[in-house]
Amino acid sequence: MGIQKKAPIFELNVVRGLAILAVLIVHATSVTVGTLDPSSTSFFAYNAANTFFRIGTTTFILLSSFVLFYSYYHRELTGKLVRNFYKRRLLYILVPYFVFSLIYIAVTSQYFQNYGGFNEFLSDFGNKLMMGSAYPHLYFVFISIQFYLLFPIFLWLLKRYPGLVKHIIWIGFVIQFSYSLYNHFVIKYPNVGSISLSYMSHYLTGAFIGIYYESIKAWFAKAKSTFSRQRIVIAGIFVTWALAVAGHIYLYYSLRAYGVAFDSKIFHLFWSLHTFFSALVLIFIGHWIYKHGKPWLINTLTQLGIYSFGIYLIHPLFLLFYRRFVYFGNEMIQYHLWILSCFLVALLGSLLIVYPVLNWVKGGWLLFGARPKGVQAKPREKSH
Repeated sequence: MGIQKKAPIFELNVVRGLAILAVLIVHATSVTVGTLDPSSTSFFAYNAANTFFRIGTTTFILLSSFVLFYSYYHRELTGKLVRNFYKRRLLYILVPYFVFSLIYIAVTSQYFQNYGGFNEFLSDFGNKLMMGSAYPHLYFVFISIQFYLLFPIFLWLLKRYPGLVKHIIWIGFVIQFSYSLYNHFVIKYPNVGSISLSYMSHYLTGAFIGIYYESIKAWFAKAKSTFSRQRIVIAGIFVTWALAVAGHIYLYYSLRAYGVAFDSKIFHLFWSLHTFFSALVLIFIGHWIYKHGKPWLINTLTQLGIYSFGIYLIHPLFLLFYRRFVYFGNEMIQYHLWILSCFLVALLGSLLIVYPVLNWVKGGWLLFGARPKGVQAKPREKSH
């Protein structure tokens, strides 16, 4: 008899909600590093925010792997399971990816006017589709497709050799940094961020957490004293995260403000540590919010998490058109309000499209993936 389907982890929608907010903040502040005086306090603050929040897509990568291995590792691996996996995951990812690649190419090419003919368009569209480069943010969907293609192989390997599971975190780092160094010295492929090997530490750590989630959660729940092993581990994660964040912000500020060039391998190291530990920190924060947060906060973040894929796909369109036609002025208070308005327009505009399309339009999945199946924030009882 096969093992029953695992219960959903409601806390992860809170984490997804936090991750999509991080993505929107990065994209809303992206113009600041090129338009502000590098010697100004505002530049320092926006650079820090823009660098600090570059954690959204990598958190989604880790969460995606987490959920996949949590859901599938303890089930019998059959041909039917693999077929259903590909049918659901790739259908609800590939089709929206194709549609939005076409939309962004249409917009950026002045609605196909920049092409000399259909053959030129077809060639360019095919190349960008295969490289995830129709618009900058679509690289995330492109590498997600790569992960989905690799998932059954990793699943079979870890089920066939279960002793590997306890080693996959360090194996992920070895694969990632080996690829980074090999690409740096040998391949020299420029779009390294569009290749899934660049995220193997996140992917395999997500697999580890997904496989051992119930044991990990139970172990952390045993923490009783301030200096218990569990709390020391949590403190170590947060301290390492803070150091990685500070180093990453410093690197980007030195480069953008003073033109100080560091070796690209140093950037990759701090980016890896920053995004890796940020994903873990967001999982801790998401669980804490779900347990202790106000119901309005839990429900808001849950809803953002549920619709995060659609928000991710469409929000750059709002930023693109809003920035083209709206600018508040050159006074700093006006500039700050404009940046804030960019964030709000991207967030609220996306929600106003994604929510009704997914819930009320029969073919809404063609644009934004799977329709939510009545998922809500799990009611939390207050203890008195």
